[in-house]
Amino acid sequence: MNLHQIDLNLLLLFDALYRYRSVSIAANEIYLSQSAFSHGLSRLRKHLADELFIRINNVMEPTPLAHELATHITPALAQLYNGLNSSAVFDPAISDLELTFSATDYTQFSLLPKLISHISKVAPNIRITVTPSEDKVPTAKLLSGELDFVLGFSHEIEKSSTIERQTWLQDSYCTIARKNHPQLEDGLTLDKFLSLSHVRVSPWGEKQGIVDRQLAKQGLNRHVALQLPSVMAAPYTIENSDYLLTFPRLIAEHVAKMIDIDIYTPPIPIPDYQLNVYWHKLNNSKASHQWLSQLISLL
Repeated sequence: MNLHQIDLNLLLLFDALYRYRSVSIAANEIYLSQSAFSHGLSRLRKHLADELFIRINNVMEPTPLAHELATHITPALAQLYNGLNSSAVFDPAISDLELTFSATDYTQFSLLPKLISHISKVAPNIRITVTPSEDKVPTAKLLSGELDFVLGFSHEIEKSSTIERQTWLQDSYCTIARKNHPQLEDGLTLDKFLSLSHVRVSPWGEKQGIVDRQLAKQGLNRHVALQLPSVMAAPYTIENSDYLLTFPRLIAEHVAKMIDIDIYTPPIPIPDYQLNVYWHKLNNSKASHQWLSQLISLL
């Protein structure tokens, strides 16, 4: 099909419905009435000879063709948007821009208090929306513009052809146990580390964490009695149990002021971790992204 045979505005309609799976929300985003939106969808279906979206349990689910089209339409629209707006004036002092983040509870705790404190002073009208992190780096949502930034972590330098990364913090791991743990009177040895049960923090449900991978290098493993997605909740399961928890030292020192725990150096080598902010490279030229990146580097 040649481009002159189709109304290109229908691609905006398609993109909005693919992202939201709701006619009412998608119509609202592109400033159409629901009836006008439905009429446009009918035209697009006729042009492409495919239903594109089928209502299932009140959700507009994409057909296989729609999924295929989205891999081309979404990045193309993002490039057009960035090209048209790359030279737009951005003044944080008066901008009412909304910036969307995805983050785990720990990455929120580590960055947002300082970041929001500064933004509230220099950019009082900017709105920050944070959603729970559903994936380590949700590339598709960064590409579509549904997300501007992702707050995440890594244990090594990551290279990507599509995702940019900026590190704002590097920290080490420690192991904690409840105060006066009966089996740790003489300290935490490797034998005791392996014999005791553990809590594992797994933000996305992984069955192996950095501790498990380091143990596996030595042909060792541990018993994980509890797995949690939340770094911030995990230490509170330790205070009244005999479990061990290996997690960021920054959090351990923070919660040690509030609950009775002892902090130990892990008896195995564990690499430091980095907390990073990620964004799509298509947005490198956007003034708002450049501003936020510079702001984070100064915190």
